[in-house]
Amino acid sequence: MSNTSFKDKLPYLSILLCCCLMAASAIGVYTNSVGVFYSKVSADLGVGRGAFALHATLCALTAGFLCPAAAGVIRKYPMHRLILLGSLLSGVSTVLMAFSSNIYLFYLLGILRGIGMTMFSLMPVTTLINNWFKEKHGLAVGIALSFSGLAGAVFSPLFGSLIETVGWRNSFIWMGVIGFALTLPGAFFAHYSPEEIGLLAYGASGAGASSPKGDRAGKSGKNGKSADAGSKKAEKSAAGKGSAVKEALYLPTLILLSLMTVLHTSVTGIAQHFPGMAEWMSQGAAVGAAMVSASMIGNIISKLIIGTLSDRIGPFKASMCMILVNALALAGLLLLGKSSAAVLYGIAFLYGTVYSVGAVGIPLLTRKLFGQKNYSRAYSIMTIFTSVGSASALTIIGLVYDLTGGYTAALIGGLLIDLVNFVLLIVMGKVQTKRG
Repeated sequence: MSNTSFKDKLPYLSILLCCCLMAASAIGVYTNSVGVFYSKVSADLGVGRGAFALHATLCALTAGFLCPAAAGVIRKYPMHRLILLGSLLSGVSTVLMAFSSNIYLFYLLGILRGIGMTMFSLMPVTTLINNWFKEKHGLAVGIALSFSGLAGAVFSPLFGSLIETVGWRNSFIWMGVIGFALTLPGAFFAHYSPEEIGLLAYGASGAGASSPKGDRAGKSGKNGKSADAGSKKAEKSAAGKGSAVKEALYLPTLILLSLMTVLHTSVTGIAQHFPGMAEWMSQGAAVGAAMVSASMIGNIISKLIIGTLSDRIGPFKASMCMILVNALALAGLLLLGKSSAAVLYGIAFLYGTVYSVGAVGIPLLTRKLFGQKNYSRAYSIMTIFTSVGSASALTIIGLVYDLTGGYTAALIGGLLIDLVNFVLLIVMGKVQTKRG
């Protein structure tokens, strides 16, 4: 592929761009940016911030729990049409929030947005990259999911500014429009696999050239058999191995990876408490807000790093490196909390590596442990645990603060989780080696 022309690489770059923009929409806009609405909307509705934030939790949980069903749906129907339907549902439900004055209506709309997000969030994005990229797979995942952090860093302050100037209702309209617009390339150009348009995966032998047997547009090969027939034969062959596929998903590695997933994603909730943590450290809320921005920069860069490292040293060692850096950051918050603001910014930047394992490391580990054929089914299960871990973390950390009057226990808990996950990676690596 190194001597392949830009024209031959264009379909793969187009798919990567679609994945980047879908991740930016689902995670950067609809997930990472919704926090700026909490104070204004809850005050206008006369409810607590926690009560209003529940609509975002319901959205995340809905998207997570529906992923197993979505994994089967995207195999049966044209993916670009599913992306269009999902993005329409998410965009319209977000726009309708601008006209809502009842907290229960927000809960309903949050659930509807979550249903739509299943068609263009983490599972569809990583499935597309798995199917389209054999070479540079880790880098492609890292690039695509780094856009979620980039979008969060860009749109959070943008929506915050819009709320101050045009109000939260109009800002919800803008959020729905922007979230929908970002998915449009995927709604037009995303195909489940390169074989659907007569191509091979990037890095596969002969990739970039047309493959008549893979052309599902109705072209015939030398024997007069259409590509559809060849595709159906391949599907039947895979179906004949159905029992083996199902057995693979119940290996001990599934339990270990699920445990690691729910534990690690719970650590990501610490960043949302940086403003309060900075005040607890006698640094001021402004320092805490800057720490959030620093962690988002670390988020973006570390996702690119873990993808590149994974291509070179494998996803196990790459994830271990990121977890070690995150542990150092948590130790820094415990020991250097009274230091200068600049030191805290640096620590928050290093803490941003926590997102790289959750967003990039876990999909790469899933592919390594279960293979590409089993990826969609296995990763759809991981998304459930991702949703549970991330959704519960904010509440748990808040409760720990209420009970102890500080964040020391939460930070120590995060360190212990990093240690446990490091050990789990070692165990999973050994299990994978024994399986060959």
